[in-house]
Amino acid sequence: MANEGRPQDTEFMTREEREEVGRRINAEFAKHERTEAAGSGEIANGPIVKRLSEEEIRRRVGDGNFDAAKNDGQTPSINS
Repeated sequence: MANEGRPQDTEFMTREEREEVGRRINAEFAKHERTEAAGSGEIANGPIVKRLSEEEIRRRVGDGNFDAAKNDGQTPSINS
């Protein structure tokens, strides 16, 4: 039976109550979707100033990650 193990005093919300809760939650999400994080107004879209050298990339990602990426025998995904 579907109600096995459920306490007898469990109350269920009506459809109208569930819809109201959903509307309140959606309104809260909408408020946050329209807010802007500080400093996120400008997105750099200019040309790349300089190409990184292999040494600079190695310094940023670490020797192990750099070597693993250089010696990776897998074919890259076409959609990547």
